[in-house]
Amino acid sequence: MEEETEYEKQRQANIARNQALLRQLELADLGSSLAASSPKAKKSVTSTTTASKRSSRSSTRSNAVKRVKQEDLTPRRASARIRGLKPEGEGEGASAAAEEAGKLAAAKAEASRMRVPGTMKFEDMSASGLAQAWTFDDAVEEGEEEGEEGRKELAKDVVQLRKEMSSLKVYERFAPNEIKITPERIFYMNFHPSVSHRLVLAGDKTGNLGVWDVDHVQQTSKSEDEDNEELVSPTLYLFKVHARTLSSLGFAPGRAHQLYTASYDGSIRSVDFKSGTSSETYFAEGNHDADGVCEMDFADSNTIYYSTFGGEIGRVDVRAPGSESERFRAHEKKVGGLSLHPGAPHLCATSSLDRTMKIWDFRKITKTDDGERQAAFVTEYGSRLSISCTSWNLAGDLVCNGYDDTINVFNLRESATWKPAPSSVPELTPSSTIRHNCQSGKWVTILKAAWQANPADQVHKFVIGNMKRYMDIFNADGVQLARLGGEDVTTVPSACKFHPQKNWVVGGTASGKVVLFE
Repeated sequence: MEEETEYEKQRQANIARNQALLRQLELADLGSSLAASSPKAKKSVTSTTTASKRSSRSSTRSNAVKRVKQEDLTPRRASARIRGLKPEGEGEGASAAAEEAGKLAAAKAEASRMRVPGTMKFEDMSASGLAQAWTFDDAVEEGEEEGEEGRKELAKDVVQLRKEMSSLKVYERFAPNEIKITPERIFYMNFHPSVSHRLVLAGDKTGNLGVWDVDHVQQTSKSEDEDNEELVSPTLYLFKVHARTLSSLGFAPGRAHQLYTASYDGSIRSVDFKSGTSSETYFAEGNHDADGVCEMDFADSNTIYYSTFGGEIGRVDVRAPGSESERFRAHEKKVGGLSLHPGAPHLCATSSLDRTMKIWDFRKITKTDDGERQAAFVTEYGSRLSISCTSWNLAGDLVCNGYDDTINVFNLRESATWKPAPSSVPELTPSSTIRHNCQSGKWVTILKAAWQANPADQVHKFVIGNMKRYMDIFNADGVQLARLGGEDVTTVPSACKFHPQKNWVVGGTASGKVVLFE
């Protein structure tokens, strides 16, 4: 036991010496763990030693060896921007070239918004690779306008009228999604006045004129594997006539071969179906946005009235193409709607973003305090929100609609006898008001009510698009006669129009397609 005790003393001395050496090397933790790993040491360890070990562990945490992060000297990729370098090939000369390219792109963008000047042939403005001249008689073939004398609306029962109008069916030869008449959103639609040669016309957001020859089809090629069934497609023509939105189109009385188109580019053009040319009738000097043409109407075969973004009414004589038109102040904001009384074309109704619809008498011209010319003011109608359009029918009824979600009909049968302002005509009050959703949003063309110009059945009625993918038809008393739609109508036919005489109705969509009810 003495030898063993002596040995143990020597061993403990060695341990103490080693621990002292480890402390000098700042490796006390390692020394403690080595001492604790000895089996014999475990037996002789007292509670005092255990406490000292705990104290040692806690104290050595703060004295542990601090690892020094070694810097990675491996080369790393960095962008030229981070390294402060210019892109390859870019210097003072390159910067000037980029600036010049930017100016050129801006000039091209501005040029794309400018009007198309001069005279063009169909083949020069055809975007579809097709060019054809049509032949029409200047007189409307059937039911030529007889004038106001003796014209009275037939006293048909509403039930019978509804039955007749609801019997209209979608054109069956082609589905609506097969009749893409323009590449962009249709903004305005119309029919050619002929009843024997049906042409549907559409203007889109980029100035294209689309023409659908309804009763003619095109033969299409087919492979040998296909059966003997005849393959046909709609006969469509596309012409680029304006640089910006084609906002209105129509035919002057007695000129069925000559189509007039108006645009936001500030110009009015004439498309002659006989000669196959398009010529400039009017253009605004300077091409300011305020000069953009919103709507137009015909006082006679030679006189066009039009409205502008700047709140003015213009009057141009088509016998003097390119001449400066007369301008008259009407509103302080955009005049989106303009219509002349068919029985008294000196009366002009306008609707504006300033929330009013006004009636003017062009038999008397005055000057405002600012020195601007103005037609005699007759009366007005005020709305809670902006009024999108106004339309006058042959009997003297006026319809307008706007963003207050109402359609208002005014029975003004005696309006042709109104005196020039100032007059005793009170502020207009609707004869009937129809609730109708007109919130078309950004991607759907503004809904506008439009009368049938010269109905063969002598029933005055108007059509307007419906945001639930229908076209609604109402009579002059505000009674709904039909809601035209169906499973083939998959998008909103927002731009709607009646044929001037026949009960044919066409609607244009945001995808440039049309749906025809006949």
